[in-house]
Amino acid sequence: MIEFGINNLKDLAEFVSYLITIITLIGLWITYRFSKKQLHFPAMAKCMNVFREMTKEPLSDFSEVYIELVNEEFFYIENDYIPIEVGMEWIDGMIDYLPFFDYNENFIESQKLESLRNKIKTLEILTNYPRVSKAIHLSIDIDFDKIFNNDTKNKNERRKERDKLIFEIINNLQITWWKKKWIRYQKKLIFMVNI
Repeated sequence: MIEFGINNLKDLAEFVSYLITIITLIGLWITYRFSKKQLHFPAMAKCMNVFREMTKEPLSDFSEVYIELVNEEFFYIENDYIPIEVGMEWIDGMIDYLPFFDYNENFIESQKLESLRNKIKTLEILTNYPRVSKAIHLSIDIDFDKIFNNDTKNKNERRKERDKLIFEIINNLQITWWKKKWIRYQKKLIFMVNI
């Protein structure tokens, strides 16, 4: 017969030690989460300041420096240094600057950076940034005409296609499987709302 309860001082001490261990583990987990959130702001602020400095002169072509910044931002997204929502917003902003390779390996040139309109120059730059290269090689069909179309009549179609591209880029990053599941869940919610 199994007995439950505290029968002696030894059982009480054992119970208290288990309780202290559980409370300590919860405290460590909370401390870890809090310290990780404190990393978010400096990482975000650094990237935003670098981008602002880059874009002060609109005529300059800063493609190599930009790809380096994108690589850093993708690293922050992969390692949870920034909230995924911020990462998704950043990726949305990257779409007009980055070149892409569609699922047939066709080159889609950058809309804003001159040297990333040249496939050979782009491939040359990307050799030093495998994370970025992997992220922009797409495995699904994306309608870039919709993405780069600023016609206000097709705003919803444009948004859906941009969201689809954002989720494809995120899918190409080295993110944990459970986080990708959460992102896929959010994607379903977004597409249900945008229908």
